[in-house]
Amino acid sequence: MKIAGVITETDSQKSALDWLKSYAAGHYPDATAATAALYFASLDKEDSDISPYLARLDDICADLERTIADAAGPGGGLPRVMDLAIALQQVIPGYHGYQGDAENYDDTDNANLMCVIDRKRGLPVALALLYLHAAAHCGLDMIGIDFPGHFLLRLEAHGERVLIDPFHNGLVLGAAELRELLKAFQGLDAELQPEHYREATDQTILLRLQNNIKVRALRSGDLAYATTILERCLIIAPDEPGLWHQSGTLHARLSNDEKALAAFEKFLALNHDPRHQQRIRSLAAELRDRIAGIKPNQTAARKTPAPPRDDDTVVRLHPKKTPSASETSARFPNDTLPLPPDDLPPA
Repeated sequence: MKIAGVITETDSQKSALDWLKSYAAGHYPDATAATAALYFASLDKEDSDISPYLARLDDICADLERTIADAAGPGGGLPRVMDLAIALQQVIPGYHGYQGDAENYDDTDNANLMCVIDRKRGLPVALALLYLHAAAHCGLDMIGIDFPGHFLLRLEAHGERVLIDPFHNGLVLGAAELRELLKAFQGLDAELQPEHYREATDQTILLRLQNNIKVRALRSGDLAYATTILERCLIIAPDEPGLWHQSGTLHARLSNDEKALAAFEKFLALNHDPRHQQRIRSLAAELRDRIAGIKPNQTAARKTPAPPRDDDTVVRLHPKKTPSASETSARFPNDTLPLPPDDLPPA
């Protein structure tokens, strides 16, 4: 909740944050990523009770269970993989009406699972959570695939496997469709490689979902909200140096010097790449001076760091000023980011 530009926490939000901290500590091993995503979503909703949304997930699970049973026939065995893919199509985009939001792709609601369930529209990674939750309930072998620019799902049964696009009504994708999707994101010279089929953990999925929200906040110039999203990500991924780097950068731009310094120090403890060590140590030293009230001309004896490379994130520490919307467009170094790019808008 925002009051006069300050983000405050309600009791329900504190409860959700506590649940997420416990989840990150492994206290809810049976919780799906969809459940965790609902707790994340509740942090941005005034009516933050996730119980009705869990009930709607239960409805999807029950319908999928019945549809699979019908497909199995009298023998009762698990259907073939294509039959299972069709069952998912019939239930999630079919009976329940969930689809990708091609018309309002950049709407932040498309990455908030509570909003996705209300609107029945969302991003690929958000819709994938519904499939994964229902598949886990029904004992199906399904995982997320961290495909570049467009989150996919892999379903296996009886030694067969298919890739499913949750954004386009659960469509089964062949090699030709996957190649086209890759080229749309990485260029016409791109070719499918084994790394494009990297399996996504629950943590990866949740970070990718939150990253979509963060990117949209940066595009709109809302640095405070983007920083809040990063802090939420750090709850479930406290050992990701790229998150600490981004957090330090944004806190510095917001003149939250103590928080920026703490974030950069955490980054230095986790990332031992000498290229980043030298640059971030210089920034940390400037922050310490600013916190201590030392003006730049009083530190002339300190060696001036080399100008940053083109791929560096520039954090201008002197003088203090309120960041403009244009400053949010600076790119973070790719080699410090643990998150994939946000999902590719549909063609």
